[in-house]
Amino acid sequence: MMEQDEFERYLIENQAAFAAWGTFISSKINEKISQKLGKDEALMFLKVLATPRVKTVSSALGKVSRKGYEDPVNQMTDLVGVRFVVLLSSHIEDVSSMIESSLEWKASISKDYLSEIDKNPKLFDYQSKHYEVRPISDLIYDEIKINKNICCEVQIRTLLQHAYAELVHDSVYKPVGEVPKAAERQIARSMALMETTDELFCNTMEILTNVNKLRNDFLADLQGLFKEKIGNHYLNCDLKINYLLLDEFRDYYDEGSINKILTLINKKKYIITKVKQRSETRHIFSQPCILFLYWLSTTINTDTIKSRWPLPGSFDDLEIILSDTGNSTAH
Repeated sequence: MMEQDEFERYLIENQAAFAAWGTFISSKINEKISQKLGKDEALMFLKVLATPRVKTVSSALGKVSRKGYEDPVNQMTDLVGVRFVVLLSSHIEDVSSMIESSLEWKASISKDYLSEIDKNPKLFDYQSKHYEVRPISDLIYDEIKINKNICCEVQIRTLLQHAYAELVHDSVYKPVGEVPKAAERQIARSMALMETTDELFCNTMEILTNVNKLRNDFLADLQGLFKEKIGNHYLNCDLKINYLLLDEFRDYYDEGSINKILTLINKKKYIITKVKQRSETRHIFSQPCILFLYWLSTTINTDTIKSRWPLPGSFDDLEIILSDTGNSTAH
């Protein structure tokens, strides 16, 4: 059995390594989220900043005393932890797949609330998905050596689950004292309500996703075309602006529109030059939808575009687009 003073020395010597390993994991997963969703959506995806937390020496020693670990170096898997808080339970699996698919660490599930529900469907209690994440081999990160045996506990939970955990575990179960059965009943009822709420939210988002599939797919195609023809460094996607424009002119595009836009760009190569020149000074010219707007200005009546234009603060940008395509007057 490891002596307390020996474990204390281990903790003190490895504080920097714990922090570095937590930061490494957090940064890598955040990168994956940004790559998958894009910068704007990634900022909205996580509801709480995923900041690594290193357990203090006194807290770790206290836990050893309570739990009676004989080999705390290997048995304590939460000396550093990172928590990812998402909006819906369906998002938990998105983060899980990023953790499990990484080749930069070994990850094993230590707690899976879905498996626990399958085993005991009548139980309504704390829900979260936990991973034990260790390096594949010793590594250097930010000039700090991280031993391959160092473990980071990664938790993934929804915002509702997070609120439940904050209340129940910090205010009810952690303090020393009796917890009346009436209080436990209230807690169980609240978790049942949270499960129902999450299910309703997930169903709602699925309905919205299906309704907006054409728009979202079209925007993704426009982003890809912008990166290919204009350049990724000119792109500064503002989802609100793109959604406003694509929703307003929804009846003018379909699955084949992206090919028509590509044909226009290849034919009128000045469009690429104009977009590049204005992208830094005029916000709308750094948006994927700018390519759609150029095509739209050559397709429908100018008065129709002006009367339905949803961005009053960018009306002069519309005039510039119409002028570029020779449609600045009604026809």
